[in-house]
Amino acid sequence: MITVFGATGTTGAPLVEALLTRGAKLRAVTGQPAKTAALVAKGCDAAVADFGDRDALERACQGAEKAYLVTPPHQDMRRWKANAIAAATAAGVRHVVMSTGLGASPRARLTFGMWHSESQELLKDSGMDWTLVQPTYFMQNLLWQAENIVSDGVYCDDLGGPVAWVDARDIADVAVEALLGAGHAGKAYGLTGAEALTGEEIASLLSEATGRAVTCASLPPNQAKASMIANGMHPDVAAAMVELASLAPKGHLAGIETTVSEVLGRPARRFRDFVAENRHAFVG
Repeated sequence: MITVFGATGTTGAPLVEALLTRGAKLRAVTGQPAKTAALVAKGCDAAVADFGDRDALERACQGAEKAYLVTPPHQDMRRWKANAIAAATAAGVRHVVMSTGLGASPRARLTFGMWHSESQELLKDSGMDWTLVQPTYFMQNLLWQAENIVSDGVYCDDLGGPVAWVDARDIADVAVEALLGAGHAGKAYGLTGAEALTGEEIASLLSEATGRAVTCASLPPNQAKASMIANGMHPDVAAAMVELASLAPKGHLAGIETTVSEVLGRPARRFRDFVAENRHAFVG
């Protein structure tokens, strides 16, 4: 049995699909009761657990040998992961695959790097086997801008430099291998796509896919932060997001990791193909 936390999220949802395709027995965990029926219909056990409820988390882990753990970027993400790690340990889980962030380590100086590192070290000290998947920015984040791309023909670039975007499905596929395959315990897998793209290049791909001109507009850090807070993000998390984005103009988010192709034996998915697959979202 594999327990999947965040089973309806950006990486959790494709992970559930991929595990079921491989014939794995799994328990999909969500914090949204309304989504359990759809999970059961897919052929898996489903459980409702809030990351703040240690007892519910432990029940979700009962009978599981392995678990996948991911939380959204949130001011409580360290406490949430600590709760899930403690629950998995108490339930007798033997191996946890946890999603954190590229560059997270005890030497990290950025807020997210330090937050993720704290969780990573806690998992390493738990006595369970562990595997870390450490992705960069998700291609799926582009869908957040679908509305203004459709209405205004504008891609708002809050990064200001090249980024080696990774498809969340590649993250999920690497996690599947870590959960089902051998030799992944004690490994930290940095995950990126195979190319680094600027905002202008993304706008060009959108123009090509939609058949209409899409321009790139720079979004200054203060405006990006204000927008995130206006959309409900905690100010501390918004500040951490802006801090992370500040690496892009220096070229620090453009590095290419070959982990996806090495683990999966195929190339990482390309941004061009992601845009083409989701063309309907960008044309209205």
